[in-house]
Amino acid sequence: MGNWNLPNDEHSFDPNFEDIQTLFLSGRITTMYQLVKRSPTKIAKLLGVNYEAYHNKLSNPEKFTEFQINLMALAFRIDPDIIHNVIQKEIVGKVKDRLKIFYEK
Repeated sequence: MGNWNLPNDEHSFDPNFEDIQTLFLSGRITTMYQLVKRSPTKIAKLLGVNYEAYHNKLSNPEKFTEFQINLMALAFRIDPDIIHNVIQKEIVGKVKDRLKIFYEK
């Protein structure tokens, strides 16, 4: 992971993200879809997508770009690896299925 200097001033942290930060840091977020009811419009705006596109990414977390993962991590003031780990655990089955199809051809 890169060297991330998280902003420390209270004006650069949206209080709506405090619960999301706590949930990620405590390990209670195990799927990205768990964010669906936690400031979805605000997060969609942060990511520069509409609500429907954000909802689609929550259902298919492999569609989040590296930039979007890092942007969310900085906005939530967490290490981007935390989000990466959630996504990796969530998509491991899809990755294995795709690899199996590849080798069967």
